[in-house]
Amino acid sequence: MTLPPATLHWVSENWDAPAPAGLRALMSAELAPRYAPVEHRRVRAPQPTADEIVVTWVCYAEDIPVATASLRRLPDRHEVKRVFVHAEHRGRGLARAALRAVESTARGLGIERLWLQTGALQPEARALYGREGWQRVGTYPPHDRNPFSVCFSKALTPDSDSPAGVS
Repeated sequence: MTLPPATLHWVSENWDAPAPAGLRALMSAELAPRYAPVEHRRVRAPQPTADEIVVTWVCYAEDIPVATASLRRLPDRHEVKRVFVHAEHRGRGLARAALRAVESTARGLGIERLWLQTGALQPEARALYGREGWQRVGTYPPHDRNPFSVCFSKALTPDSDSPAGVS
């Protein structure tokens, strides 16, 4: 017997809430082996604080958190942070929806440009951002000291459409 697909819904949560914190922990655990051989050369930027986070979106499949992304306010820009989809839920467009949720929130706040940083050893992330209209840019603070940082930026055009299922 085949079970019907889980109902997905998006919720805005606090950065420190258990669901997004748990997804970020899964992300860190997944990425650690990729960067282990070069860990001695990485210079990590300070992690976001709850005070810097404007919004954190979490996608739930029924009552299980499966995807997340956040909007961070830096002194001179707004940055997308920690786009992640649980491995069992990939291939369903959730990373794209997470990006669009953050972009929609930013547009609603009058933000005209977003920035993000990913890593050189994360080709899936770089490909996603390219497909979604993000342009590669030079590294910016606080990521400019990490030789493995890859940064992107995207101008936000006025758009009243929000991603399906995001409220």
